[in-house]
Formats: sequence, structure tokens, C-alpha cells
Amino acid sequence: MNSLLCNFLEDWGNSIRSGLGDTWMIVLLVVFTMIAFALLYSIFNASVNKTKFVIKWGKLILLIIFSLFIVWFIIILS
Repeated sequence: MNSLLCNFLEDWGNSIRSGLGDTWMIVLLVVFTMIAFALLYSIFNASVNKTKFVIKWGKLILLIIFSLFIVWFIIILS
């Protein structure tokens, strides 16, 4: 039995896909991937340029959120 959250996300994904279409889903997937890579580059750049390793937690949380969006859009497209 599926949970209500899974059913909600599946229904929401189907409505987004039917509203936007496959082309806009691919465009959003590319945009979220570029943002995730920019955040990852920023985290790496900040950690290399400092003498002590400092984790930017806000950037790390945003990277995780954008990564989850990327995975979600890939699942919707398949």
C-alpha cells in the first residue's frame, strides 16, 4: 500500500507533466542541474580557498533540495 505522500507526489507530478509537457520538463531539469552544479562548484571553491575546511550549510541544503528536484523530474519523465 502506498503512502498518501507518494500518491500526492505522483498526482502532482502527473499534473505538472500534463500542464508543462515533456519539453518544459527537460528545460527545468537542465536548469535545476545547472544550479546544482553551480552550488557544488561554489562549495568546492570555498573549501579549497580556505586554510580550514568550512561547510556552508545553506548551500549544502540547497544542493540537496535541487538534487531531489532533479531526481523527481527524471522520475516524472520516465
